[in-house]
Amino acid sequence: MTIIQAIRESVEDSIQNSLFVYGRNSDTALESAKELNIGTFVYLEPIQKTGNLTDGFLTDNITIGFLTQDEPDSSSDEEINEESSESMEQKVAEMENVAIDWLNYFCNNYTYSLNGNYNLQPVFRIKNVMTGVLMTFQFIEPKQC
Repeated sequence: MTIIQAIRESVEDSIQNSLFVYGRNSDTALESAKELNIGTFVYLEPIQKTGNLTDGFLTDNITIGFLTQDEPDSSSDEEINEESSESMEQKVAEMENVAIDWLNYFCNNYTYSLNGNYNLQPVFRIKNVMTGVLMTFQFIEPKQC
């Protein structure tokens, strides 16, 4: 199983009402997510691999977005949002939790190891449709025999 297949499978198994997309134009994918009314849109950027012939390990540099639908007029601050819809701040916090929960699930159920820390970067109203986080980290692939 490739790293992409493992990530796809883990997203489908661990995040309900999600849509996983790999390697397509993100604008097209965001529009399809908008039309499908998906709870969590997970977009995996193409993976850059680095390796060493001496030790045989591969390191996968991962950038993966965890996004949810937003409104073009949503507020940025939880306290000034008086409507029933979530603020961008709440959506980012929710997607941070989804991303961390997914990463824990993946590390506990697959043979890839997290190499160091992960980074979460908030992203707001991509194409006026999605808000959430971009998570970046490195996995070390299991050594091939």
